[in-house]
Amino acid sequence: MKDLLITGCTNYIKDDMLEKLIDDVRVVVAGKNCVHRPGRRFYRTFPGEDSFNQLFDVYSFSSVLFVSGFADGGDGYQDELRELERTLLQSIHSHVDKFILLSSEESQNYVPVIGTGGIEVDRDYCDSRSLCAGELEALCRFYASKTSLKTIVLRLPHLADASNEDNFLGSIFKQVNQKKKVLLPYRAQDRLDFISQRDLADLISRIAEEDDDVSDSFSVCSGYQHTFGDLEAILRSIDPQVKILYEKNADVINREDYPHRLRKEYGWIPKDDVMEQILDFYEKYTKGSGRSRRTLSDLAEALLNRSGRLTGYLEMVVVFILSELLHHFLGNDVYFRFVDVRLFFIVIMGTVHGIRIGVVSAVLSCIALFFQYMNQGVDWTLLFYNVENWIPFMIYIMAGSVTGYVKNKKTEEIRFSQEEYTLLRDKYIFLNEVYQSTMENKGEYKKQILGFKDSFGRIFDAVQKLDNILPQGIFLEALLIMEDILENHSIAFYSVDRYEHFGRLVACSNQLQSRLPKSAVLDEIGELFRTVKAGNVYKNTNMTDGMPVYANGIFRDGKLVLFVVIYDVTSEQYGMNYMNMFRILCGLVQTAFLRALEYTELTEEQTYYPDTNVMRSNRFMELLSVQEEMKERLIAEYVLVRLDETDKQKVSNTLSRIVRTTDIIGEGSDGRLYLLLTQANRENFRFVENRLAATGLRYRVTEKVGG
Repeated sequence: MKDLLITGCTNYIKDDMLEKLIDDVRVVVAGKNCVHRPGRRFYRTFPGEDSFNQLFDVYSFSSVLFVSGFADGGDGYQDELRELERTLLQSIHSHVDKFILLSSEESQNYVPVIGTGGIEVDRDYCDSRSLCAGELEALCRFYASKTSLKTIVLRLPHLADASNEDNFLGSIFKQVNQKKKVLLPYRAQDRLDFISQRDLADLISRIAEEDDDVSDSFSVCSGYQHTFGDLEAILRSIDPQVKILYEKNADVINREDYPHRLRKEYGWIPKDDVMEQILDFYEKYTKGSGRSRRTLSDLAEALLNRSGRLTGYLEMVVVFILSELLHHFLGNDVYFRFVDVRLFFIVIMGTVHGIRIGVVSAVLSCIALFFQYMNQGVDWTLLFYNVENWIPFMIYIMAGSVTGYVKNKKTEEIRFSQEEYTLLRDKYIFLNEVYQSTMENKGEYKKQILGFKDSFGRIFDAVQKLDNILPQGIFLEALLIMEDILENHSIAFYSVDRYEHFGRLVACSNQLQSRLPKSAVLDEIGELFRTVKAGNVYKNTNMTDGMPVYANGIFRDGKLVLFVVIYDVTSEQYGMNYMNMFRILCGLVQTAFLRALEYTELTEEQTYYPDTNVMRSNRFMELLSVQEEMKERLIAEYVLVRLDETDKQKVSNTLSRIVRTTDIIGEGSDGRLYLLLTQANRENFRFVENRLAATGLRYRVTEKVGG
């Protein structure tokens, strides 16, 4: 079971979603407001803290889910962009396979500014919230292009769950329940869509489990066509008197009618039509809010329970009145002449409630004593100027202060001990979960280290995958193997012509498709070519711009036929160990490639029609299938041309003079003749088109055989 970390604005993740997720992945939630729950891995930490980074050491996260504060129509939160970047950097450092960003569809609420040539040069966002949401997505795309981290951006509509608290739908219910006017952001005819937490959990688990996808952005939708006007009608059925207003903000979001791309890529099908459940959600909301309604007596009781000071002052007043009554009625009794009831009152209040109430009690007793002296006919001036009369007042004040100080000190010590206990308990729980997780994964980690990671088992797996009789199939498997083992996605294969003048691109990582030229003049890369031809690994120690970091050759009978290059590497990949691994993999590719060439030469009579370069149908369809797979994986391109001419001898003699050695003439499964132009697309086909037109052959570009 894979580990998934959820961080960011975790308030949007409800129990409905977590209950669904834990069936497929092991979920760890880390956020500022997380509260530990028994049986759940919740940690109150956030990106940037040491405890957050320690989670990546404890758990082997295969995916990280960052929830944007702009999801569900939110306004984001402070330092969100910085926390996102810190999470991305930590994911890259910890070799996380996939990073998922839950963004908002409002990031697409902009009008593109088109420059010369029809190229988008800028974006005119309709509001600042859309701009900020777009910046989060741009940051993910930046790190996806610069590193090997696979990022998936999901642009969500509004969310709905069983509780609907603190979200867009919950705010609307609150306004209706409180008989306030409901303010909707757009117009009545604008599109409104909801995704249930259950459907979202299903999508996230599918993305986390998929290994063959690439970095991309998707718009998530339910497939149901609803508007804000439909929501207005439902709200009026709840309360016909409700007042609904529209802000009429600009809405230029290009929404999809159905998530076709998500269904094709991950097999995800949304199931819930939230709009049909609005009435049920509102009923649950009112029941939940009804539990929070209290009577006047409940409020008074809560006030007394929560306000300790008010309770203490009330007790002080009551006990003060009782002490004065006792002093008045029993003051002349012979048994009470030696007992100071007021002092007893002060000691009780200071001991029970602390220094504040103790001092106030002493002041009250001093006031009562002052009026007692006045009633006995003592002049206040005599009372003030005679220092001996100050003694009882001083004793009252000191008694209240000392007893209150002792009480406060003991209270602080108890509070400190409780906080220390809570901290130690949280640490114990964290360490216990770390221990349990470590014990659970111990066997799995040991198996991976001994049997797979950078070991003979992995090399053996590479040898098995390279066991192919088609050179094109070897290019495909070799590229995927090198990307996996070398942990690099900037690898390219070039074939060398017999005269060693040109290098033709045969396959490359999808990130390099738009960067690399289809052909390279070997004289222009003289140092690389001379080093590789000499049988050494080229290393760009001078950091020459435009040159790859590593390059190695593949030879046949001492002659260079292929060379493999790595364009970009991380700081950890500058080393002899990495270069040796690169050399070993190139040796495996050379062995498999030469074996495939020898097999092709031995079966040449069964591969080509006699006296022609026209490939027979079965072999041509195999090569075309490999090229289609390479095109789907975005590591190679091709153009398929159907010829109207049926004379194989004529086609062979005519086209062999104008096409490259890497291009293939063959017979399709429908009996027609085809020209397969490798590493070509519709844009650069015009260069070949002029040569084809000069031959006089009639042709048509097609997508598939028989098309």
